[in-house]
Amino acid sequence: MPAVAQRFPFADYPKGWFQVAYSRDIAVGDVASLHYFGTRLICYRGESGAVHVLDAYCPHLGADIAVGGTVREDCVVCPFHGWRFNGQGANVEIPYTRTPNRVAKLRSWPTVERAGIVFVWYSPVDTAPEWELPEIPEAEDAAFAFHAPEAARWTFRSHPQEVFENTVDIAHFATVHGVSAFGALDVERNGHQFRAVAEINFETPRGPVSGAVDSELHGMGIDVVRHRGLGRSCTLLTVTPIDGEYVEARYTFFVALDPETGEKTRMGLGFARDFCKQIEQDIPIWEAKIYRNRPALARGESAITEFRRWAELSYGEPAESTAWYVVGPNG
Repeated sequence: MPAVAQRFPFADYPKGWFQVAYSRDIAVGDVASLHYFGTRLICYRGESGAVHVLDAYCPHLGADIAVGGTVREDCVVCPFHGWRFNGQGANVEIPYTRTPNRVAKLRSWPTVERAGIVFVWYSPVDTAPEWELPEIPEAEDAAFAFHAPEAARWTFRSHPQEVFENTVDIAHFATVHGVSAFGALDVERNGHQFRAVAEINFETPRGPVSGAVDSELHGMGIDVVRHRGLGRSCTLLTVTPIDGEYVEARYTFFVALDPETGEKTRMGLGFARDFCKQIEQDIPIWEAKIYRNRPALARGESAITEFRRWAELSYGEPAESTAWYVVGPNG
């Protein structure tokens, strides 16, 4: 059993939408090798422009289709014997026989491109997606620029639930990240969505500025973060399980542009640098900590309990109810 599975009492892979690539990395005709959810996968883009994610190993004799596989029209071709599979994973051609093998199938993963990111739906029982990915208006807004540097990508020993619990652990922003002050925390649960709005002070060259961080989780794979008080911004944090021990986290920034120069604003790039610095401060703690099933919480930390109750939905049945919680410094 992996070491992390011993630290955490929940399943290695919560259900939901998870990032597996950037759209920019999968050109028409490309076949990329992926490894997530303890599974070898391929991601390819057909001639129509559609992206597909399938299991990697051919059902014929087990070749890894990512190693030498090619794209023909909207199908992927195994390099070993030339068997062709469509985006639904069905075998549609065997070059040396007249008919395809109807029972030879690759698992096809529900796939969506959103905001320049390729997402797949994971469910331990192969259920259809239970909810849609959120729209990201900033991705279509000419006032913002897509910014996803390779340095904003990390692999470390943890679990998505552990990473996203930081959303409601506002006390650590002072001790770990040096935030000068924080106030009320408003928490909202609505099915697969969890929203936390934390009042904090932003440090600027002109001194602290009062504002808030608005985090909106959609399942256990994506957090949409927007700031209040220092202009418009939008940041996506995605966390995808690799296996029972490691996860991959990525930041995607939509940085405001200067209306006069068209360049990314210094403030927007500063936010990006701060986000990267903060996650790198968190990673050593995530890698070393254990999960306390019944933590000894301080006064005002009840939002951690609410987050954990919501997180249970990612391992069980779809949620039907909506609840509203407001937690302040003394809550």
